[in-house]
Amino acid sequence: MKKVIIMEDDQTQQIQLQETIYDENGRHVAQMHTYLNGDGETPVVTTIGGIGRIVGYNDDGTAITTKEDDELIKSEQTKFMATAIKEQKALCVEKGVDPDLVNIINAERKSGTDNEQ
Repeated sequence: MKKVIIMEDDQTQQIQLQETIYDENGRHVAQMHTYLNGDGETPVVTTIGGIGRIVGYNDDGTAITTKEDDELIKSEQTKFMATAIKEQKALCVEKGVDPDLVNIINAERKSGTDNEQ
């Protein structure tokens, strides 16, 4: 996993987590990433990929991939999300935000820690 710390100024820190998913043969299957701000928000993980073994396309244009790739991506997404939650909670503690907010989607908005309020 790659962890990139982005400093916008002396007070603002953002962490980007990146992970590449490979199959048992070392073939690139997908790429995941998320940005963490320490604001109590539940991490949003973006996964790009599944293009390694496309076996067809659905009527809506989405790719049909192998069952093995789908299962591998799902398993790795769970591990990545667990790491993202752990990192987000640690950053929340550094910034004085309640880390328990991270586990509940939109809890940071209800508590008033969201920057949009």
